[in-house]
Amino acid sequence: MNSEITLEINSYKHNILRYEYGFYRNIDWKGRPTTGILGGDIYVEMESDSSNAVLEMLLADMDRPLQSFFLRSEPIPVFGRIIHTKDDIMFREIAFDEAYLYFHEESMSAEGNAPMITRFLISPTRLDINRTVKMDRRVSTTYGFWWEEYKEEENFKVITRVLEEGSIGEIVEVYWKDANSHQRINEFPHNGIATLCAVVKHATEGDKVNFILEFDDGTFKRFSGVVDSRGIVEVKNVKLL
Repeated sequence: MNSEITLEINSYKHNILRYEYGFYRNIDWKGRPTTGILGGDIYVEMESDSSNAVLEMLLADMDRPLQSFFLRSEPIPVFGRIIHTKDDIMFREIAFDEAYLYFHEESMSAEGNAPMITRFLISPTRLDINRTVKMDRRVSTTYGFWWEEYKEEENFKVITRVLEEGSIGEIVEVYWKDANSHQRINEFPHNGIATLCAVVKHATEGDKVNFILEFDDGTFKRFSGVVDSRGIVEVKNVKLL
C-alpha cells in the first residue's frame, strides 16, 4: 500500500516521515474523569532540507511584549494541515489553526547513510480531524483549559460593496484578517473583533476611501480608510457581533 504524508504550514509544504497526536483526561482513584479533554499537540518528524522555514516560524514574534512575570514577545501563530493519503485516497486530514511551534530539533550522524532529521511540536488551539471532528481550546472561548467542541462562528459574508460619492477607485475584493492583522481568516472571530481589508483598484497610496458594505444578513455598514502602498484599505478593530 502506497502511503504519503504531507505537511502544509503557512506557505511551507514538505513530505514528512511520521506524525503523532493524542488526547487524554485526568482521572480520580475510581477511574472517573476529573478534567476535560487534554493533549492535542502534534509531533512531526521529517527529513531535513535546505530550508529553515519551520525554525524561522518558531523564532518569529509580533515584536510586542506579552503580559507575564518577565518580558517576552508574543509569538506569531501558524496554521496548516497534515494530509495522510493511502493509494492516492485521503486517509486522514489534520487541520490546525491559531497554533504555535514550541519545540524544534535537528539530528544527524556521520555513520551510515541516514539522512538529517528534523523534529518539532505544534500546539494548536483549533483542530479539525477529517473535517468532521472540530475542536477548540482558544483562550477567548474556552480559557485554554481543555478541548471543547468547536462552535461555528459568524462569517459576515459581504454581498455588495459601494463607494460613497466623492471617493476614488473601485473596490474589487473584501476579506477579513484577525484582530492583529497578521493572517487572513475565513470566519469571524468569537470575540467579534477583526480587521477589514478592502482591495481598491484605480487608487493611489494615501487616497481616502469611504465605502458601504452590505452583509448577507441584510445589514449595512459604513467604513473609511486610507489606501496603503499595496492598494489596500485596512480598517482595524471592526466589531460586528
